[in-house]
Amino acid sequence: MQSNLNTTNICFFNSCKTWGGGEKWHHDIAVRLKNLGYNVFVCTNVVSELNHKLSDKNIHLFRLRVKNLSFLNPFLIYKAFCIFKKNNIDTVILGLPSDVKAAGIAAKLAGVRKIIYRRGTALPVSNSLVNRFLYKYVITDVIANSVEIKNKFLERNPDLCPPSRIHIVYNGVEVNRSSSPQLFSEQKSRLILGNAGRLVNQKGQRYLIELAAILKQNQLDFSLLIAGKGELEESLKKYARQLNVESYISFLGFVEDMDVFFHSIDLFLLPSLHEGSANIVLEAMSFGKPVIAFDISSMSELVVNDKSGYLVKFGDVGAFTDRVMYLNSHPSVCEQMGKDAIAIIKNRFTVERCLQQLLDIIQPQQIVDIPVSISENDPEHTIEKVPEPYTAL
Repeated sequence: MQSNLNTTNICFFNSCKTWGGGEKWHHDIAVRLKNLGYNVFVCTNVVSELNHKLSDKNIHLFRLRVKNLSFLNPFLIYKAFCIFKKNNIDTVILGLPSDVKAAGIAAKLAGVRKIIYRRGTALPVSNSLVNRFLYKYVITDVIANSVEIKNKFLERNPDLCPPSRIHIVYNGVEVNRSSSPQLFSEQKSRLILGNAGRLVNQKGQRYLIELAAILKQNQLDFSLLIAGKGELEESLKKYARQLNVESYISFLGFVEDMDVFFHSIDLFLLPSLHEGSANIVLEAMSFGKPVIAFDISSMSELVVNDKSGYLVKFGDVGAFTDRVMYLNSHPSVCEQMGKDAIAIIKNRFTVERCLQQLLDIIQPQQIVDIPVSISENDPEHTIEKVPEPYTAL
């Protein structure tokens, strides 16, 4: 089909200094919209991994010093206002609550048509006077990337934002099949377990160290790869030494080439305490890796239990370990789960689908010809369509 784009100037505003799932979404969608012919602008903090990663993408970049109370700083709001006004910004997509307060107000003053907040955290929103004002008079649309996030958003005030203005748009990923060097190719007989994320309390890597201790007691030949950096790195390494499993665990730090990581592992493990819509889970599934995770937040919207992986009761390390042991001793089940994981991604979580849903919010009724990287009708990995747990708004 032919695309019929009106010239639209879209600005992504994300002041997070570090790199995470939200920043990856802003990066990937901004690049794709640029490739579709949109005029794309990105505002970040002065220190920003997102800004660094976009520096060679031919996208208009701006840096502003944004803090949580920046909405009280008239100079910051004026600077954002000038960026939006000078560049005729039609749509602003905001990444953080602090961005909603500062950049949202600036966008409203500048006459921006669409002011969209993408919410990726499954935590309640404060029912404050400021929030009630912002979501009634400033924000035109909210994107929640799971049903759980939408529910949490409205938990403390069901009237905070009209439901018709809250859109559920799941993260999207590409299906990856290209071969890639493996980190432990010489140890093919060993079970390679993987985890990736910031080393912070929320991500629950402490449970993985306890799991490693149980696997060691069961004399399983395994390695655990943990990708990511964070404030708990030293304490996690100390805990691994305390449980005498440091030789089984590799802390990889920040991994630039995640393709290599995913091609190196057999199973992906996610012991998080809470998640929004974990993009890293979708990426693991796109590489055909079964996922074992605690059944928290929106995890059941991503992982189909007993089909693309296993969901176990939160905090039950014993059950988590049992699932790892089972898949290790049943390679055919593990292989089928990997195939089903890829099929689920194709049916529900493609980046093309995510992008079209976003464009439906920005420009209703407009159909855009979005190139598809891999056919969704590929007969190699097909299963029945997984029922949608929501009705798109």
